[in-house]
Amino acid sequence: MNQPVNRPRRIEYLDLYRAFAIMAVVAIHATSTAVAHYPKHTLDHNFYYFWNSFLQFAVPAFLFLSSLVLFYNYSSKIKEKGWMPAFYKKRLFYVFVPYLAWSLIYFIVKQWLAGKEPLAHVKQFSEQLLTGTAHTHLYFFLIILQFYVVFPLLLSLTRYRVFNRYLPLFFIAAQAVFYALHLQFHFSRMGSLLPSYLIVIGFGAWIGLNFDAALKKLFLYRYVLIAALLSGGAVFIYGNAYIKTAFAATPALTYTLLFLFRNLFTLSACLLLLIVCERIGAWKQNGSNRTTRILNSLGTVAFGVFLIHPLVLLFWRRELTVELAPHFSLGIMLSYVVAILLSWIIAMGLRRMKWGWVLIGR
Repeated sequence: MNQPVNRPRRIEYLDLYRAFAIMAVVAIHATSTAVAHYPKHTLDHNFYYFWNSFLQFAVPAFLFLSSLVLFYNYSSKIKEKGWMPAFYKKRLFYVFVPYLAWSLIYFIVKQWLAGKEPLAHVKQFSEQLLTGTAHTHLYFFLIILQFYVVFPLLLSLTRYRVFNRYLPLFFIAAQAVFYALHLQFHFSRMGSLLPSYLIVIGFGAWIGLNFDAALKKLFLYRYVLIAALLSGGAVFIYGNAYIKTAFAATPALTYTLLFLFRNLFTLSACLLLLIVCERIGAWKQNGSNRTTRILNSLGTVAFGVFLIHPLVLLFWRRELTVELAPHFSLGIMLSYVVAILLSWIIAMGLRRMKWGWVLIGR
C-alpha cells in the first residue's frame, strides 16, 4: 500500500469529474418531467427513461469524489495537532450555512408561488430543514453532513492495518448489514441516510489513500468495469420490475438482487468516470484545450450549480411549459441548457463576491 505523501498534489482533472457529475445531475432533474409526461412504451418515453435512469449514478459520484478527496488530503494530517477542529469548522460551516440559506430560499419561493405567507409556516420550514425536503435536491446535504460528522472516526480507523488492507470490504459489509436491517425495521427516507452510500464512499476512501496505485489497478481492470457497468446498468434500468415480480414471494432475495445490481452499476460508473477524467487529464496536461478549460470552469463551481439549477427549472416550468407544450421535447432540452448556463454564470459571479460563500460555499 502506498504511504500518503506529506503534501498531496492537487489533482486537476477532478474538476472534470465534478463537471460531468453536475451535468448528469441537472439532466436527471430536467428530464424527470418528460418521463412522467410521455406514455409508457413510446419512443419518447423510452428515450428519456433511459437517460434519466442511467444518470442516477450522479449523486453517488459526488459522494465517491468527496470521500476520495477527503481521504487523499487528510491522510497525512491524522497525526497533526488540531486538524479535527479545523476540519469541522471548514467543512461543516461552508456546507451547513449554504444549506440553511438555500432551504430558506426554496421554502419562501414555493410558499410565495402557492399564495401562502412564509412566516405563518415556520414550523413546516423547521421540519423541512431537518429532513432536507425544502426542495427535492437538498437531501444531498443531509448525506454529506452525516459523512463529515463521521469522517474523523473513519480516518482514525486507517491506523489499523487490517482496516486498510480490506477497507472496501468493510464498507460493502456495512452497507449490506444496513440494508438487511432495513428489511427488518423499514427505515424511512433511505436515500437521505449515509449508510445507503457506504460502498461508493469506501471505494473513494481506498483510492484516496492509495491514489497512484489504485488508479493503475483500475485502468488494468477497465474492461471488467465496462462489463460491470453494462450488465449492472441493464438490470438496474430494465430489470427492476421483472425482479420484483419474479421473486415477489421472497422479499429478501428481491432486495439482495436489487442491492447487488444497483451498486454494481453505480460503483462501476463512478470508477469509469474517474478513469476517463484521468485519461483526459493525461492527454491535455498543458490545459490548452478549450473544451477542457470550459469543463474545468464548470467543475470549480459545481457545488453552486447544484444549489441553483432547481430554482431555474422551477421558474422555467412555471413560465414556459404552456408556451412550449407543442414542442415539449425541445422545451426539455432547452430547460437543461438554460439551467446549466444560468446557474453556472450566477455561481461564477457569487464566487467572486466576499459573501458568496454563504450561498455556494468554498
